[in-house]
Amino acid sequence: MNTRLQDYRLLWRAAVSHGNPFNTPIVRVGLSFLVLLAAAVQWHRHGPGAALSWGWGVLCFALLLTWAYRFVPGAVKLAAPANAKLVPRMRARLLELFWLVWFVAIAGLVLPSYTEGGPGLMLLWGVGLSLGSALSAAGHPAGMPVLLGVFFVTVSSGSLRPVASGILSHPAGQLVAMLLSAGLAALVARLVFPEGGERHWRMVARRARMADLAVNPVASRDKFPGLRSRHWYASTLRRDSARRDPRRLVLHALGSTHHVDELAMGLGLLSLVVFALGTFIGWHVGDEFMADIGWTIACSLLAAPFATSLRLSQLLPVYTGEQALVRLAPAMPSGAPAFNRHLARTLLLHGVKGWALAACAALAVAALGGTARGKLLNLAWVCCLLLPIVAAPLRDYAARSASSPMLPIVLLLASIFVSVTIGFAASPVFGSAVLPVAAAVSIGIAALAIGRGLRTMERAPFAFPAARRD
Repeated sequence: MNTRLQDYRLLWRAAVSHGNPFNTPIVRVGLSFLVLLAAAVQWHRHGPGAALSWGWGVLCFALLLTWAYRFVPGAVKLAAPANAKLVPRMRARLLELFWLVWFVAIAGLVLPSYTEGGPGLMLLWGVGLSLGSALSAAGHPAGMPVLLGVFFVTVSSGSLRPVASGILSHPAGQLVAMLLSAGLAALVARLVFPEGGERHWRMVARRARMADLAVNPVASRDKFPGLRSRHWYASTLRRDSARRDPRRLVLHALGSTHHVDELAMGLGLLSLVVFALGTFIGWHVGDEFMADIGWTIACSLLAAPFATSLRLSQLLPVYTGEQALVRLAPAMPSGAPAFNRHLARTLLLHGVKGWALAACAALAVAALGGTARGKLLNLAWVCCLLLPIVAAPLRDYAARSASSPMLPIVLLLASIFVSVTIGFAASPVFGSAVLPVAAAVSIGIAALAIGRGLRTMERAPFAFPAARRD
């Protein structure tokens, strides 16, 4: 037994030793403060027993997150075929450790809900989400379908919840459910640690692609040859080159994955998905409920121009070779201020087009969903709150040390906070609603940010090739 425990300790430490981008002092101190604050609130409202139970649940949840997103990826790397041959007991120990840690964490999360009279469905939700997260973190293709299946079953099984909760509230039902869940976890463990080498390396490659996409979505998307060989993009490039359109040629120097037609197609598909999801939810909860909150679901379409504006500022340092050729084109301005002014106006127009397309798509989806006129106006004001993000690509591109990619997000959140605060302050004074005033303030902030960005780019050195100066 001591040898087995020693193996567990060594394997756990080796698996979780890889870098974690969220393991920073700010995150650790902030999360600890929030946990202690929430425990104090639970103690004040419900007594020490509820605070201890809540704290135990937080510890088990943290263990489950560490297991899924730190231990599992590291353990998959340890379970390489060569290592399995060199250390014969390692794969068996990893399977046992995978199952034991999962069982302890799930039992710690589920048992307090039973003792407090909580819903027995907590077991099913915990099992589905934890095992799906483990499969996804390991790079297995079944991870995301399992997570989506848990979500849709949760949304669509309204009539079955009382029956399932009644079955799981009985001790015999709990025992059978725990045994079945333990068997399912053992099966998932064998999927995560396959014996075949090809399956292992496919999972490792899939996880590497997912990690690259999360860190650098621009470069990762351009690795796929299908994205570069689209017929519509080739025809567009030929047409713009023949016309010598300077604005379009500048955009082509940023690659092939950011144009307005691509954004329009993406928004069209996303609008269909959002509309189908809203219809599906309204079918279960009622049309009246969706008429009140349906416009908030349509707000998810505004994420597309938000991501596009952030991506434009990351695209310029990637395609320096193309930028050097575009700079030599006869249609391009020769001086640095004129060229930067031309580039700035092109990027600004591209961002405004993306914002307008997303706003129109969100309003159209909300209107087709039966949203009232007042709610449509609220959605229009919310679209205006995101307008300052179009100024994010306006900066000095000649400098190699670019600002943090989180800076535009922080500035946008600050802009929304200031706008909403002014809206609340002006509401009792002028007797107006909050959102229209906040939208007007956001439009003013966007105008100031755009003016400042245009002046910054006009005074900067030649933008192309980008990121050439320290």
